[in-house]
Amino acid sequence: MAMTVTRRKDTKVSRVLMHRVADIRGGVSINVSELNVDYLPEGTVIGKADSNGISHVVKFAKVQANAANDATSIQIYKGHNFKVGDIVMAVENGKAYAITAIDTSNSGYDAITVGTTLGVALTKDTSYIYQAAASGASGAALKYAPLAITGTGMPVDSSSNLIVDAWVIAVTKGNAIPSLLEGKLKGVVNY
Repeated sequence: MAMTVTRRKDTKVSRVLMHRVADIRGGVSINVSELNVDYLPEGTVIGKADSNGISHVVKFAKVQANAANDATSIQIYKGHNFKVGDIVMAVENGKAYAITAIDTSNSGYDAITVGTTLGVALTKDTSYIYQAAASGASGAALKYAPLAITGTGMPVDSSSNLIVDAWVIAVTKGNAIPSLLEGKLKGVVNY
């Protein structure tokens, strides 16, 4: 029998859950093929499980620099889960278009390029972009409706789904959840 040793460098991770009240019994299995990070942080927003019993991360990113309403290149903070081909929106019922390129060469931000402008002026540190269900000039909606947040930060292994605890009623502090998602997570109080 062979022994395998895996090396991994740990970094300081933030703890955001203050009180855990009600969870999804047995935890959830998260589809990691949609992610582009090697660590899923505590407090990540996840959606309801699909027909196969697999949950999905609700993807969003904070805008790092102002962008005009006709911009096709948007700077976002690193740590997002977007991939080329994901459809993004800035507001519900607005425009949604696919990401055609992601430039990760800058150390402070990633620049995503969308095929067509989202039609909304974006403000640094207050605006967000979200993964949308379908592409179009109107009627954009979130791809996955927020249901819970993860309770434990976990390293992501791309060879299998990630099993993690999920909390539908909890209190968090300093969790970077935009107001659009926070309003849909009725049992999560963030202060």
